Amino acid sequence: YLERSFETLIERHESLRTVFKEDEEGEVKQQIISIENIDFKIQQINLKSVKDDSRINDIIQKELYQSFDLSSGCLLRANLYQTNDHRWIFTYVMHHIISDGWSMGILMKELLMIYNSLIKGEVVPLAPLRIQYKDYAFWQQKQLSAEGLHQHKTYWLNQFSGELPVLNLPSDHVRPLLKSYNGADVSGCLSLELSKSLKAFTQEEGVTLFMSLLAMVNALLHKYTQQEDIIVGSPVAGRDHADLEDQIGFYLNMLALRTHVGGKDSFRSLLKTTKTTTLAAFEHQIYPFDELVESLNLHRDISRSALFDVMVVFQNTDTGKHNQRLGELDIKTY
Repeated sequence: YLERSFETLIERHESLRTVFKEDEEGEVKQQIISIENIDFKIQQINLKSVKDDSRINDIIQKELYQSFDLSSGCLLRANLYQTNDHRWIFTYVMHHIISDGWSMGILMKELLMIYNSLIKGEVVPLAPLRIQYKDYAFWQQKQLSAEGLHQHKTYWLNQFSGELPVLNLPSDHVRPLLKSYNGADVSGCLSLELSKSLKAFTQEEGVTLFMSLLAMVNALLHKYTQQEDIIVGSPVAGRDHADLEDQIGFYLNMLALRTHVGGKDSFRSLLKTTKTTTLAAFEHQIYPFDELVESLNLHRDISRSALFDVMVVFQNTDTGKHNQRLGELDIKTY
């Protein structure tokens, strides 16, 4: 039933049947494979003899980091690991080129819906999709050459006119000549009391929680750099049309938010500036970030990312991690 549920899902979403191949001119284009030619199987792996949880975790991590061949096969794979008689760990991996965080929630929601309908012998309660990702891609390319997009481009070019700031955070090590992704992570939680106070303050000021947090990050960056012109990146879902809400695909766009942080300004003043900057950026979010970078004709520094070095991600998408039922099985996040 689980495999049949995936097959139904793959047939429903063309993005899950998409590969990327070069044509005769050497240009890479997406190709959609028919459902009959998709070779999708859930690999079943028996780990009941492995008693060490860290060893199980290592096996799963290794699977998650296996690369994909973008030109063939399915850019989605799934494994089912049995760890004892009544416990399984299910993993699925999608390449980012066909999915984003929002897509993860859609996949899990629809997979559970299809599976539970199949085992009950019921009709799957999913309305056919009105559009597919290729329709969105065609529309976006058409928009890029349309006059309507000119005002969005003008806004972003104005935002990044003049000399662009480079964030000079003090660091423990010399910046490598070639940017790498080596590093560590530090995590922490706000207390319940502080979280409530922050939300109350946010409401009083008439801003969103994202705006408050972004203003705090800008204040912190100013404190450590003494710079007053700061650019911070932040991703947006890119699904401002109702037809895109149930789509699996890469709709994410990046916004570069340039804010003036006056050293003598109050935090409320900074918050007001952040609100204005954010609302304007959201209004013009349709313009692709890669087009902006190309239009600015930046001097590229291979030791840094283009345009900004710090990114703020406000993760409020439903990634399908809440506990649910799969037939008679209890499901929880691994």
